[in-house]
Amino acid sequence: MSEKIQSRLRLLLLRSYISEITMETINKYVALDNKIRMFENKNIRKLCDSEKKRYDDMVIAVKRLEEEHEAAKKRTAKEKADVDNLDIKSFLNKEAFDQSMSKEKAEYLEALNKEELAKKKLDSVKPMLEKMEKEIKKERGGVKELEEMVQEQEELLSKIFDGAYGSDLENKLESDLDLVREKRQRIGNAKYKWTNGRVLLEHACNQLALANKRWEEVKNASLSMQQKYTIATEARNNLIAAIQNLQSCQKYLDNIDFPYCKPKEVTTLEKATNNIYIDMQSPDRHKHAGECYSVTHRRAAALLQWFDNVINTVIEKDIMEATKEESEASKKLRAERIKLLKEKVESQGLGDQVQISGEDLTLADDDEEQADLEIQAVIFKADEKDNNSLQPEQDVGPAPTPVPLSELAPPPDNEALFGNIEQLKKQHEKEISDFQKAQEMNKARLQQGLEAKLAARRNRQARSQNN
Repeated sequence: MSEKIQSRLRLLLLRSYISEITMETINKYVALDNKIRMFENKNIRKLCDSEKKRYDDMVIAVKRLEEEHEAAKKRTAKEKADVDNLDIKSFLNKEAFDQSMSKEKAEYLEALNKEELAKKKLDSVKPMLEKMEKEIKKERGGVKELEEMVQEQEELLSKIFDGAYGSDLENKLESDLDLVREKRQRIGNAKYKWTNGRVLLEHACNQLALANKRWEEVKNASLSMQQKYTIATEARNNLIAAIQNLQSCQKYLDNIDFPYCKPKEVTTLEKATNNIYIDMQSPDRHKHAGECYSVTHRRAAALLQWFDNVINTVIEKDIMEATKEESEASKKLRAERIKLLKEKVESQGLGDQVQISGEDLTLADDDEEQADLEIQAVIFKADEKDNNSLQPEQDVGPAPTPVPLSELAPPPDNEALFGNIEQLKKQHEKEISDFQKAQEMNKARLQQGLEAKLAARRNRQARSQNN
């Protein structure tokens, strides 16, 4: 049973009364309803839950990265010791020594690169964790404020309607509004996640484009080895940032099976990035690594195109329909409460003192448009000199050719996008049924109490007559 219905039942049992309805009471109700609807449109409960889940995942990720960094440091130290301790006296000739030294240096270089990768990832995540902590604290404050206002409104309504619902229809209309609001909030939460995921994807595509551009420059024969290392490092840093953004996007939508850039593909890109300094020294390996980077870029661009299709053709359409449905449900409930308040005023003989019209309960922003949700994507960037905007640098080159819409992967089904809405409806029907049963039980108890009092009265009258 929902918290709202449980609250109304508790108030029903308390039977709290108000002596009369005043315009102050009406104005207070309207002000509360305005504020509550504003908070509900922002969907702060579900957004807070989503961000808390992402925060918990990031805490685990930070711990894992710390462990990886420590293991990488130990591996680097070991490989460095192997290089330092290699003694030419242990070999039959200089050629064998040089071959072994080349192998040990390559292993040391690979270990050093992995250590730098682990540190760079760790350094980029920790500040973001602190930012998320502040955001969650702020959102929790909003959730607490909303819950307090809802409780105050329930108490006010209970007083106005003598501790019960004003009518069975008011009960049904309020429950119907709860259902369509939950549906709209689920769709709104999906839009929030997909929109944030799209921001991360766009950054990843730009970073992959720049990494591919720099990787092509590495094979320029006129460059010194130091220049090649510098360019390869820039390519590597953009690859790291792109990998982190792709992984964050996947975590945002962990229940969605991405048709492109699946986790295994990102892992393959990560392995290739680990070997970037070795790959840069061999034409064959350079070509093979370049193919890996290029393929990932094309598939990331296809994933971004798929995101646009899902957001524009499915989510936007559903959010408009759900928002309209919620607006209609809200207006029906408001109309019923206007009628009930008028009846209440007239039954108390206060019609001359309190005049209630539809305008009295007309809420601000009456079209009930959904509030715009602030983008909260935690974006991973390469070095500070990397472009911080959403647009790629001018020298990156054109984006990959778009996938024809007829060949683009189909969007996920509604259950994957928004959860089981049918189950939500069944739960709604059960809550209505449970509430009605509770009301009937309460009425039966009141009736039993009345009958007991009548019986006691008859007994007193009988004893009086007999005496």
